[in-house]
Amino acid sequence: MTMARCPWYIAGPLLGMVIVGLRAAVNKPLGALGGYIDVVDHGSRPSHLGFSAFLLLGIVLGGALFANLAGTFSPTWVYSTGLPLNGSWQLAALLGAGLAMGIGARTAGGCTSGHGLCGVSLGSSASAVSIITFFATAVALAHALAWLLGGTS
Repeated sequence: MTMARCPWYIAGPLLGMVIVGLRAAVNKPLGALGGYIDVVDHGSRPSHLGFSAFLLLGIVLGGALFANLAGTFSPTWVYSTGLPLNGSWQLAALLGAGLAMGIGARTAGGCTSGHGLCGVSLGSSASAVSIITFFATAVALAHALAWLLGGTS
């Protein structure tokens, strides 16, 4: 465990193999939104947890296990938004951003990872339009925030 992160030329092909393997083995896409929806639905109406919920659990627990074994696991409530906010304003900004992301992901029919990695690789035109929208919005918002906060874009 000497590297801080896996090099792109190893991580990229491995991720591609995971995507193809999931599609071949269980005919499911790789994406976190479906698992989150399963877990939330299970909390409000206890039922059978689906494949996506266990995939999400594996991603979270696998990341935590790796960080723990690498000696870099240090959970904290400190989070920098990059905005000049503190205390309850920072919490409100994070909750608002999370709500906007959740509504956007549900409206778009999937999260950025699901559309960008799986949808586009399957040739979905809806996924292509979704990721173009995600990136265009991110670039526009970054420029707007830089202009509003007096920075450079």
